[in-house]
Amino acid sequence: LTLLSEEGGHDGAMVALDVLRGISSDVLRFADVHDGDFDTMDAVLRDRLNAPDCSAAELIELAMMEALPLAEFRAAAEVLSTGAKTDAATGAHLFGLLEASDPEGRWSHYQSLFLTGAGSLRKQNPYTKGMAGSNPQVEQLFQIVEGTGSETQRFMELQDRVNRARAFERTSAMLRVGLPALQDYQQLKRERAALDFDDLIEHTRSLLTESGMSDWVLYKLDGGLSHVLLDEAQDTSPAQWELVRALTGEFDAGQGIERAQDPRTLFVVGDEKQSIYSFQGADPSQLLQQFHAFHGRNPALLKESMEMSFRSSPEILRYVDEVWNGAPAIEKATTPVPPDAADIVHHMAHRSNQPGSVELWPLVPRMPETDEDAWSRPVNSMRSSSPKAQLAKDVARAVKAMIDAGETIWAEQGGGKWARRPMRPEDVLILVRGRTGGLFDAMISALKAEGLPVAGADRLKLGDHIGVQDCLNLMRFATLPERDLALAEILRGPFCGLVDDDRYLFELGRGDRRPPLWERVQASADSDVKRSAAFLAGLIGRAHLPPFEFLSSVLDVPGTDGWTGWERLNARLGSPARDPVEALVAEALAFDSTEPASLQAFIARMEAGEVEIKRDLAAPEGEVRVMTVHGAKGLQAPVVILPDTTGAPKPSGAKVHHLDGVPVWSPRRDGELPEIEAARKVANAKAVEEHRRLLYVALTRAQDRLVIAGHWTGRETGNGFEPGSWFDLCRQAMDVLAPCADGEEGIRRYGELPPHDRDGADRAGSGAALPEWALRPVTEASDARRRFSAPTGLLGRDTPVMAPFGEGREARLKRGRLIHALLQYLPDLPDGDREAAGRNFLDRDMSLDEAARAEMLQAALGVLQTPAIKAAFAPGGRAEAAIIGRSDLLPEGVIINGRVDRLVVTPDDVLIVDFKTDQPAPDEVSGVGEAYLLQMAAYWAVLREAWPGRSVRAALCWTDGPKLMPLPEEMLLESLKRAGSEV
Repeated sequence: LTLLSEEGGHDGAMVALDVLRGISSDVLRFADVHDGDFDTMDAVLRDRLNAPDCSAAELIELAMMEALPLAEFRAAAEVLSTGAKTDAATGAHLFGLLEASDPEGRWSHYQSLFLTGAGSLRKQNPYTKGMAGSNPQVEQLFQIVEGTGSETQRFMELQDRVNRARAFERTSAMLRVGLPALQDYQQLKRERAALDFDDLIEHTRSLLTESGMSDWVLYKLDGGLSHVLLDEAQDTSPAQWELVRALTGEFDAGQGIERAQDPRTLFVVGDEKQSIYSFQGADPSQLLQQFHAFHGRNPALLKESMEMSFRSSPEILRYVDEVWNGAPAIEKATTPVPPDAADIVHHMAHRSNQPGSVELWPLVPRMPETDEDAWSRPVNSMRSSSPKAQLAKDVARAVKAMIDAGETIWAEQGGGKWARRPMRPEDVLILVRGRTGGLFDAMISALKAEGLPVAGADRLKLGDHIGVQDCLNLMRFATLPERDLALAEILRGPFCGLVDDDRYLFELGRGDRRPPLWERVQASADSDVKRSAAFLAGLIGRAHLPPFEFLSSVLDVPGTDGWTGWERLNARLGSPARDPVEALVAEALAFDSTEPASLQAFIARMEAGEVEIKRDLAAPEGEVRVMTVHGAKGLQAPVVILPDTTGAPKPSGAKVHHLDGVPVWSPRRDGELPEIEAARKVANAKAVEEHRRLLYVALTRAQDRLVIAGHWTGRETGNGFEPGSWFDLCRQAMDVLAPCADGEEGIRRYGELPPHDRDGADRAGSGAALPEWALRPVTEASDARRRFSAPTGLLGRDTPVMAPFGEGREARLKRGRLIHALLQYLPDLPDGDREAAGRNFLDRDMSLDEAARAEMLQAALGVLQTPAIKAAFAPGGRAEAAIIGRSDLLPEGVIINGRVDRLVVTPDDVLIVDFKTDQPAPDEVSGVGEAYLLQMAAYWAVLREAWPGRSVRAALCWTDGPKLMPLPEEMLLESLKRAGSEV
């Protein structure tokens, strides 16, 4: 841990674990190859790095304390100290080295003689020419430029050995600390039967290629595998390609060749120009590599190029070709196969008679700083005069102007016919490279400021959304009314709406800070504050509720003014607030099912976690969409705007590089080995290539109109964009297609502006036309209701239910749920562990007293210990088994959709059992209620169709007793007949 802290900073261990998490599959595979033995892995690592057998500290101690020519250093130091500034600085380092008493101190001064502050070798000698002319012994020791100095040569050799030793030590430390954590994580997932996406790939790959059963599994698959279709192949990782190779291995070997009557096919669809998911392991070079590999096995395999584009206009496609083909050539040192014909792109437009346009806007320049209320502006907010903020405003104004002017886009009318119609907000898609940096949020704010409907962020952290914070503040206040900040935010927020600070908050906050704000609100005579006080008092009264019930009572129940919480949120924050607040409600529901009913615990969970939600913006709903290019993959829009174009390609952030399959951790650039430096250059070159492919994806989202814009980046004396940036590549293409600006605004345009339809724009603004489906007659309610049915839905009358507020109702329902849960999970545990596990489960509910817990536990254990009931828990049985299907015994058109507590299937018969916690339980089967009987009859009927050759039996298990009550077949048939006559 000490070494990790030295190498990775004060939290070096966490940095190492975070790095390992990103490459866990590779590291675990490396460990598996060497049986998890650290000594073996150390030996392999040391051999691959050519690291010395001793530690870096031992190397430095030997070199600094025993091998230094101290007399020669002292003489050189005395001479250098009398020279020029450069000479004197070198002399000072030599004196520091001579006076240091420890090896590390000497090593630090020794390095300073040869290295710059950045850790690279000096390009100039550490002395002046005059000093070298009059004192040749200095040049003999420290000559760097030509590398002839004796100490220079010794230093270079020593530095290389030290760097190799340190690379070995930090990588070994990372594996020794991180690998057990990864292995524990894998074990925890196995215990919980949990899988992540990587597990699905890795386990399947292992099953088909490494396990002892792989040959048998492939043999069984081969008998029924005729066709393999792989879509989006450019984003397929090497591990996924292994699966494809394993599945198709017999297509061209053995009996697979002889299947003339049932030919095998492999169909792979992909475009390496659209590979933008390297962070998920995708490697576009694999696509061409795999083609050559498959073609080598089967020369009949064809490669077809699809040049026809059905999405974009001819002008956009011509511009995309110029950007891709005219961009500076990317270094091909990383390409393992010869360049393919696909490197040169020539698109063909299916919409050849539908013109479009491409615009390159001038960059938004730097603006002089203004005195804009600097004292009140948050320190992390964007200045309104910043280029990003100004660009966002310009884009929003331009979008509004396009829509208001009635600029038209092409729209398909059906039957292959197209016609122009006025633009609408949902026709606009704004794409950025990332959500951080300020431009993403500034763009959404600017669109809202122009009054345009905007869909909001496609991904957001739940706790960052203001609507979620408003809801959490309600919980914070309910649990502790003295929280003045939470209360102040509630008062100004959508639920109270006291937005006039002069009238409300300043008046409430005037004078001494005591008493608390809540007492001042209660004492206020203002009618609006009194209404808010009544709402807040209701929150305190509901503080005992579980989080889901608390939120539901606030959001779904109308207040004294008739408005629900949802309506208040929508009025203040707009429709984009609904998705994150709904996600919060879903989190509360999930929390209620696993944790004690505590608002404070839920608040702590939300404050500690980083819950992220992804909103589906694929189908526009009358709103402008702002998304990242990654999020827009597969989408399209008539008008696409790219405002985030001036930044340089991001270098690879890889901290671990693989040398012949051996992971090496290199967190810093100083002291980097030549092999790691070469690997880093390859990774950076791949990052530049992906930067270019990401631009290709962004450009090809546009159907009719493409706008490229940008804000000034870099020095004021520069050209405003980074070399190799999207703007740089787009500018070069526009130099060829439209070298001159169009008009006074400095916009360069390839293609023509669309015609306007102001009358159509006015009609569009007055309300969208209803779609065809909205004009169709509604399906009969009875048919829709009975299409899918719970078993009790077969009753043609209302089933008897307990009164919703009857005495003891909540306690009875909770008792039933908890006993059902115990009977679901306890059977899977050994007999000796069931009582302790059940007690631990019930102890999590703080609302139960000890007597209630004991009674529920005994009820469940009594069922499991009763010999007559043990058949329901036989091996092969399933808990909470879903039953979906139809039967000739059911009314026509009815499909049962339900769930039974236990399902046991044997070669001869099928047993279904449902647990009932009613007290007292009936003594005879004649006392079973009609709803219970019909429920089991419906399940019985469906399972008779599913297993026609087996005896299907149904029974109720009463926990009061306990006792198992078989249901006679004739009684089940009578129940179904009665239900059929009432439907």
